[in-house]
Amino acid sequence: MKSQTERSVRRPENQRSNKSKQYRKQTARIEARRDGKPLIFGWGKHLSRSEKVKIQRRAAWAFAGFIALLIVVIVVGFWINGNIIIPGLPVTSVNGHQIPQSQYRKMVAVKTQLENNKLYGPHGFVAQSNDLQKQDAAQLKTINDLTRQVDDLNKQIKALPPGPGQQRTNLNNQLKAVQKQLSDAQAKHQDLSQQITNLNQNTIPLEKQLLTQPQITSDSVTALQDDELIREWLATQSPAVQNQVNPSPAGINKALNDLKANIPTSSSYSNFLSQMNISNDDVIALLTVTVRYDKMQTYLASRVGSPAYQVLARSMTIDTEANARNILQQLQHGADFGKLAKEKSQDSTTASSGGSLGWLVRGQYAEKEGTAVVDNWLFDPSRKLNELSPILKENGSFHIVQILGFDPARTIDPNVLQTLKANALSNWIQEQEALPTTKITPPDQSKMFDPMNLPPTSLLPASAPTQATPTGP
Repeated sequence: MKSQTERSVRRPENQRSNKSKQYRKQTARIEARRDGKPLIFGWGKHLSRSEKVKIQRRAAWAFAGFIALLIVVIVVGFWINGNIIIPGLPVTSVNGHQIPQSQYRKMVAVKTQLENNKLYGPHGFVAQSNDLQKQDAAQLKTINDLTRQVDDLNKQIKALPPGPGQQRTNLNNQLKAVQKQLSDAQAKHQDLSQQITNLNQNTIPLEKQLLTQPQITSDSVTALQDDELIREWLATQSPAVQNQVNPSPAGINKALNDLKANIPTSSSYSNFLSQMNISNDDVIALLTVTVRYDKMQTYLASRVGSPAYQVLARSMTIDTEANARNILQQLQHGADFGKLAKEKSQDSTTASSGGSLGWLVRGQYAEKEGTAVVDNWLFDPSRKLNELSPILKENGSFHIVQILGFDPARTIDPNVLQTLKANALSNWIQEQEALPTTKITPPDQSKMFDPMNLPPTSLLPASAPTQATPTGP
C-alpha cells in the first residue's frame, strides 16, 4: 500500500517533469517556425524570424559597404579628373603635338616669378630706382656743401684788400677747384635725375603692363609654342648644332640660381614653390625652355652677317582676293607691274615707286610686316628671275610679288644688320609659322584664364595699376 501510495504521489511529479521538457522543445520550435510574413517585395514568407534578421543585417552591411565604395570611387574620380584628365587637356597644339594645361600652368608660374623678380627683386627696377634716389640724395647734399664752399670762398676773396697777393691767388685756385667739383656734381645729379625719371615714368610702368594676366598668359603660350618649333627643328640638325642650342646642365643651374637670388626679399624660393603649387623639377623643366630660347637667339644671330644673299623685288598689296586674281591675270598676260602697282597697290610706302622693295636680305621683309609668307616665297631656292608669285595672303591682305634680281653676296646696311641680329629668332619663328606644313591651333582662352591655371592675383594682377608707383608688392 505504501509503495502504491508513493507511486501515486510521485506520478504527478514525473508528469510535470515530462510536460516541462515538452514545453521547452515546443518553445524552440516556435522561434524557428515560419511566421508567414514576407521580407521584401512578397519574398521571404518561407524564412524564419532568425533567418530574416540575419539577411537584414547582411543587407545593411552590404549597403554600407556599397556607400563607402561609392564615396571612394567618387573621391578617386574627382582626384583623377582634377590631377590627370583636366591638366592633360591641351591648351594649344603645334603640328599635332599637344601642349597640356599642366605644362602651361607651370610656365605661367615661372614667367610670373621671373617678371616679379625683374620688377621687385633685389636687383629689379624698383630697387634700382630706390638706389638711384639714394645716390641722388647724396649728390644733392654734395651740391649743397659745395655751394656753401663757393659762397664762403667768394666772401673771403671779397674781404681781401684790393690788389694781387698770394692769399688771393690761393683762394681763387680753391674757388676754381670747388666750382669744378660743383659742376661735376650738378652734371651727375642731372644724369641721376634722368635715370630716375626714365625708370619711374617709362620702364617700371611698362614692366607693370607686362606683369598682368593677359600678357603673362599670352607670353607663356607663345613660349611653349616657340619651344615646340625649336625642338622639332633641332631634331633635324647635326649634333654640333644641337649642342649649341640645347641648354647644358650648368646653364640651367645658373638660370635657377639667378631666379632664386632675385626673388623679392619679402618672399623666398620655398614660398614661391608653395604659392605656385609647383616643384623644383617643374621649375628646372620650364627654365630649360627659356634658356633654350635664349641660346637659339644667340645661335641664329651668329649666322647673320654681311655680305649676304639678297633679292631685288617689287610687290603690290591688294584689298580683296577677287581683285588680286584679276590683277594677277593681267600681269600673266603682259600688263606692266609698275603701272598696276601705282594704280592698285594699297601699300602707300611702295605704290609710288611701282611697288619697289629694293634689295632684301632674308628676314628683312618679315620683320617689317610681322609675318613671313612673302619672305618665304622670295627666298625659296627654286625662284627664278622675273618670276611672278601666286596670290600670297598675309595679315589679311593679298600680295603679288615679282623677282627682279639676285645677288649672292651683297653688303647689308649696318643698321639693318644690327636689327636683323637682334630679331634673328623672332624672324625665324615667323618663317616657321608661315610654312604650309606648320599647323598651330589657336590657344583655348577658357583654359588660359582658368583660375586653376593662374597664380594668386597678389602675384599676377588681372591688369596693371592706373598709376605706376615704384613701390614693392
